[in-house]
Amino acid sequence: MSEELQVSGIVDVRQSEIALLLEAGHLLMEMRKFKEAEEVFQGVAALVPHSEIPLVCMGNLAFSLGQKDRALRFHNEALKRVPDSALGHAHRGEVLLFMKKTAEAKEALERSLSIESDGPAALFASSLLDAIAAEVL
Repeated sequence: MSEELQVSGIVDVRQSEIALLLEAGHLLMEMRKFKEAEEVFQGVAALVPHSEIPLVCMGNLAFSLGQKDRALRFHNEALKRVPDSALGHAHRGEVLLFMKKTAEAKEALERSLSIESDGPAALFASSLLDAIAAEVL
């Protein structure tokens, strides 16, 4: 049996445990238990302070609650942790787009695509750029 990847942070944690915690946070969001979801994401953010993913999750939670300024702050914090995060730039672009900051949104989405040309972040960024081009948003 191969050893599972350990994620170094405050304590070493298996990657599968981090993924499970993040999934639990998403399930809590879907159950409309927003406070509990945020607590889970904050815990993961503290546990793995080098990862942008929990901050992106917190930004997405804030965005889903209509808290665009707060969402943008979380995405900016995520990008401070990992400046070349395609996911972070894509979600930052989404928030900027809905804040009617189209030029900044487009820049963030294009930055995402320059980092990752395929994969989930690229697909998301491309979809939003298509929406901008079609003047849907």
